[in-house]
Amino acid sequence: MTWIEYTALGVTTLIFMLGLAGSLLPVVPGSLIVWLGVLTHRLWMGADASVTWKIVILTGIITCVGLLADFVMGVWGARRFGASWKGAAGAFIGAFVGFFIPPPLFWLIVGPVIGAIIGEMVAGRSFRDGGKAGIGTVVGGILAFALKFGLSVCVIALFILDFLF
Repeated sequence: MTWIEYTALGVTTLIFMLGLAGSLLPVVPGSLIVWLGVLTHRLWMGADASVTWKIVILTGIITCVGLLADFVMGVWGARRFGASWKGAAGAFIGAFVGFFIPPPLFWLIVGPVIGAIIGEMVAGRSFRDGGKAGIGTVVGGILAFALKFGLSVCVIALFILDFLF
C-alpha cells in the first residue's frame, strides 16, 4: 500500500470511530458519520483501491433505516406505553431541549420524561399517565440506540469485508 492509501484508511478509521462514538449518544447522527466514512474513502481512493458503489449504496440504505428508527423509536415507545399525541410531542420536545442543557446526557434521559408529563397534562391526562409515557420514551430511545449502534457496526463490517476481499 502507498502512503496515500494508508492515509485514506487512517482518515476513514478516524471517521468510523467518531461515528461509533456519536451513535452512542441520542440525537447525534453517528450512523450517518460512519456512512460518510465509507463514502469519503470511495471518493478519495476511486474504484481501484476502495469499496464498490454497490457497498456505498447498500450501507447508505442501512444508514437511512437507522436514522429513521432513531426518530421513530422514541415516539413509538411513548405511544406503546399509552401516550397521547401531545405526550409524544412533549417527549420529543423534551429530548430536543435536553440536548442543549448541561449535562446533556442526563437531560436527554430526563427531558423526554418531563416533556411527556407536561404534554399529557396539557392533554388533560394525569401525572401518572405522563410518567408512563415518559418511561416509554426512554425505552424507545434505548432500543433506538441499540439499533443505531448495531447498524453502524454492520456498515463498518461491510466496508471491511468489501475492502479486503
